Amino acid sequence: MYSVTTPSRKTHLKHWLHYRLNSRRILSQPSNIDLHTSRIVTALELDEVEPLQGALTDMFYGCWYDVPFFGQRILQQVEHKLNAKTLAGFQRCVDSVDYMFSVSELATRWSVLVMPSMHAYQHQLRISIDDSRAVAHQTIAILLDLLEELDEGVDEDDIQAEIEAVEQEFFTHCVTCDDRMAFFIVWWELAKKKWAFHEGWRVCRQRFEKQPLINEQMQLPSSDHQVLPSAESSDSVQAQ
Repeated sequence: MYSVTTPSRKTHLKHWLHYRLNSRRILSQPSNIDLHTSRIVTALELDEVEPLQGALTDMFYGCWYDVPFFGQRILQQVEHKLNAKTLAGFQRCVDSVDYMFSVSELATRWSVLVMPSMHAYQHQLRISIDDSRAVAHQTIAILLDLLEELDEGVDEDDIQAEIEAVEQEFFTHCVTCDDRMAFFIVWWELAKKKWAFHEGWRVCRQRFEKQPLINEQMQLPSSDHQVLPSAESSDSVQAQ
């Protein structure tokens, strides 16, 4: 299942971390065009399209006064990843036919300055099942690779710190996107490897256990329908 090479997975995670870092910085510097540009460049390295669309929406809102000057060049760089309808929406802003407001149909769940309009497609407001599985499999692969390096005794402090960073980024994703499916897929797979579930894992799990499924049609993989092993029942193989 986890056939992608470790360097590729780590590169992908690095892009995600950089994307999220710039997202947080943009909240305090909404008009910083360099931050917006860096975030878009990073989003182009991701397989997912919505982070790019979300970043582009924030740029068109935060730097609205410069859109007529740089907008066309930006769209030319990203048009291969956007569908025709979305591209046309941004083009209207470049042509000053329309403007980016604080609520927009072009915004996605990855936008930090602009709120998605109620007219936006529902899947833009919620993580899709395919995205959930992709995030889960990516996280599992990275953590198990790091665990293997930890068992080999290679730079234990650095590896442990990297494990904690990956876990925290995963928790942030799950809570921010309400991604119940990704969380329980990862929990189940790591429990089979007797992962040491610390308090952060338990808090995140309890959060989802107290909430009903947002999407009644969403189904976890067959193995996830079984009773999930508790954190206490998992023997620790991960360094504390």
